[in-house]
Amino acid sequence: MKRILYLSYDGMTDPLGQSQVLPYIINLSKENYTFHLVSFEKPERFNKNKSLIKKICYENNIEWHPLNYTKNPPVLSTLWDLAKLNQKVKKLGRKTAFDMIHCRSYIPAIFGLKFKRKWNAKLLFDMRGFWADERVDGILWNKNKFPFNKIYNYFKRKEKELLIHSDHTISLTHNGKNELLLNPDKDDYAPISVIPCCADLNLFKPVKRDSNSFVIGYLGSLGTWYLVKRNVSFF
Repeated sequence: MKRILYLSYDGMTDPLGQSQVLPYIINLSKENYTFHLVSFEKPERFNKNKSLIKKICYENNIEWHPLNYTKNPPVLSTLWDLAKLNQKVKKLGRKTAFDMIHCRSYIPAIFGLKFKRKWNAKLLFDMRGFWADERVDGILWNKNKFPFNKIYNYFKRKEKELLIHSDHTISLTHNGKNELLLNPDKDDYAPISVIPCCADLNLFKPVKRDSNSFVIGYLGSLGTWYLVKRNVSFF
């Protein structure tokens, strides 16, 4: 039985947690894996959906450890969340010998790397996309101004460290993987696999339509790096 510690800065009471995290864990839990799942939950969604997520985790033998997500003030709130994550992971590690740490995106991966070395566990860096660059592209960080220039450079250094010292890396897209392999340090990187987002067609069934209808749909967020003007122009 493999014991996995799954760290996510996304909440399981968020749509992303329910569509992109829980389905994977639920199916893997049927294949001789046990999971401890640590996630950061936004208070409003947690109060609304916590009973549902607790039920799902209980039925699938998943130990869920929700932490409160802090939004404000910027930067300091993230540091506070990191401190909470550090304490939670240390506490779990005293009770369970984990074989692998699965880190969804960069913030959890910082602690994943720390505890990989401490516990001699495998580390799966589920990087998704280029998180620091996405925040610059979305005009959330101005990397030419303090403190965001320091924060950006810190995460880019950590990105390189994680790509080298993880046991495996996951990219959402082949373009993302190809971009990584353009780096001069690519020979030092851990193996990289591409796992795109997907849908459970038992839950999301394509609508039946007649052959003459023409349908365009958009599912996802608006704003920041999601190219609102281009999407509207396309429609």
